[in-house]
Amino acid sequence: MGAGFPDSFFALEMKDYRKMSKAELLAWIRRLRSRHAMRTRTQRHRAASALSDSAERLRAILETAVEGIITIDERGLIESFNLAAERIFGYRAKEVIGKNVSVLMPSPHHEQHDSYLGNYLRTGHAKIIGIGREIVARRKNGTVFPMDLSVSEVRLADRRLFTGFIRDITERKEAEKALRHYAALVESSDDAIIGKTLDGRITSWNHGAETVFGYTRNEMLGKNIAILIPSDRKGEEPAILEKIRRGESVDHYETLRRRKDGKLIDISVTVSPIRDGGGNIIGASKVARDITERKRLEKEILEISEREQRRIGHDLHDGLCQHLAGIELMSQVLEQKLARRSKAAAARAGDIAKNVREAISHTRLLARGLSPVTLESEGLMSALQELALSTEKIFRVACRFDCDPPVLVSDFPAATHLFRLAQEAVSNAIKHGQAKRILIRLKEERGQMILSVVDNGLGFPPQLPRSKGMGLRIMQSRVGMIGGTLAIERNAAGGASVTVRAPSRNRRQKMNTPHGHKK
Repeated sequence: MGAGFPDSFFALEMKDYRKMSKAELLAWIRRLRSRHAMRTRTQRHRAASALSDSAERLRAILETAVEGIITIDERGLIESFNLAAERIFGYRAKEVIGKNVSVLMPSPHHEQHDSYLGNYLRTGHAKIIGIGREIVARRKNGTVFPMDLSVSEVRLADRRLFTGFIRDITERKEAEKALRHYAALVESSDDAIIGKTLDGRITSWNHGAETVFGYTRNEMLGKNIAILIPSDRKGEEPAILEKIRRGESVDHYETLRRRKDGKLIDISVTVSPIRDGGGNIIGASKVARDITERKRLEKEILEISEREQRRIGHDLHDGLCQHLAGIELMSQVLEQKLARRSKAAAARAGDIAKNVREAISHTRLLARGLSPVTLESEGLMSALQELALSTEKIFRVACRFDCDPPVLVSDFPAATHLFRLAQEAVSNAIKHGQAKRILIRLKEERGQMILSVVDNGLGFPPQLPRSKGMGLRIMQSRVGMIGGTLAIERNAAGGASVTVRAPSRNRRQKMNTPHGHKK
């Protein structure tokens, strides 16, 4: 039946056509044709409307696309140029439509484009079409920039079109360039720069790390950082990673690490969080510097300083004190001789002798501070006890020493460093903290020696300045010499606490001695 009419229509209209007159039949045919024409117009209108809607949707998609979209014909002439392409190249669409697409290309591609297109049309060999690649393009203002280009071919009934999809990758290239620059800096650094996950697994290992620790990159990637940590320092890494998880950094932390050859080296470490694009902490970046030679020089300087202090102390004790003792003796003799002639003159001579005795006493105290003889002869506890006594006597403050149960430090260099640390902490408490009460405490706990100096003075500022004074730097150096840690804190009730923790070099004193008693 066809013509787009349902069979039921013909069943109704044609069942009695044999009985129709000629006029009725002609009227029926005209009515049929009219209905058919109406139906055809309706279908055509709907098709045209659908086509128009489809074109509008396609145009909207092209104009709102983030990528530049350009179509050219077989001669390379631009037929369409969307808004994104206008933004990328700086041309308005009406400025380039009808022009050769080579206007968007720098030399030598500008001159050779037609030959590229002709070669493809002739041989079918594609360099870009259907492949996609990174090329350079030229904006309206003449600047050249990198872009990602993907070209597809559209075959119509009578011709071919080529559609190019363009993405400006200038920012990506700049980022890649910066990344290569930073990677080169990292790789050329003499410091060990290491990336690791929050569970300590190594993700990056630069050339400096190979030099400092002796392991190659292939040997360390995927391994746990604990391979570098000596057994007595295993507790450091979890504490550092816990700070990293809280978003905190660890600056210039000095510690010991083990090289591949088994040698222990001193290093200064700075650890910072690594964050992803969303700001989430995903790992840690560690910069480690080998400071073994610096530590050796510091130790040598401190040893020279110690020897010089001992020499000065001995000179004061054995030289100046002897001269002063001689002056005191002569003053006493003079007092006796003058007593027969003038009581007033004899009294003045007696005053001279008294002042000389006081000078001798102060000089001996200074000599003991520079060279505490008890440290060599009787140990650290006796030296700290004498430090407390001399502090009370000279500075008129309450200072006591607590070491219960008694602890004997058998390593003399370590004992010297601990004594000097206590001496510096006491000096700071008096000079800077203006303390009136000071407690010096020495104990051994869980394989560690713990020396603390607690005062009731003004205390340290909430955060120590980066440029610490010479005294604090020397304290840090001394602590490093004995492989310990130094903590300086403000007390809740006022004042400051200086605490030194170091691997135990002690053995407990088996016998009861007065040095272990509280003062």
